[in-house]
Amino acid sequence: MSTATSKLDNPSTLLQSVSSNAIHEKITILPGHEADYSACTFCLWQEDHTLGNALRWIIMKDPEVEFCGYTAPHPSEPKIHLRIQMYESQSAVDCLRRALSNLRDLLNTVNDAYSKSLQNDDYVKEDDADVQAVVDQTLRERGFSVVQDDRMDVS
Repeated sequence: MSTATSKLDNPSTLLQSVSSNAIHEKITILPGHEADYSACTFCLWQEDHTLGNALRWIIMKDPEVEFCGYTAPHPSEPKIHLRIQMYESQSAVDCLRRALSNLRDLLNTVNDAYSKSLQNDDYVKEDDADVQAVVDQTLRERGFSVVQDDRMDVS
């Protein structure tokens, strides 16, 4: 089984993104960060509230974190801004790396448990309902007549 290498596994990737001219790296550090990187705002491209809220939750479980929050600057922009502030001059970059790793581990655990339950047939199986028949029956019960061409006669 091959192991995928993440850009975040390279310690210099996030720091390089501060000075690079690449427009759409996956994660960049926005201007205005502390010199020791204890407080940074990261821009995560092509992400939304799904990752933002999960990361915020994981990061806030770290006792070294003073503050963490995220925002989607505008609904039409495919990015989020994630702000991390640390106590005691700890690195927000390292905190983000740990959070991404912890989130990946958590999601792998959930996926493994889900796959195992599917293999064990440890779930309730239900037959698919005939949706059209249910809709037709409901309409008849409410006094509507059902026409074959999917139009209702409401007269």
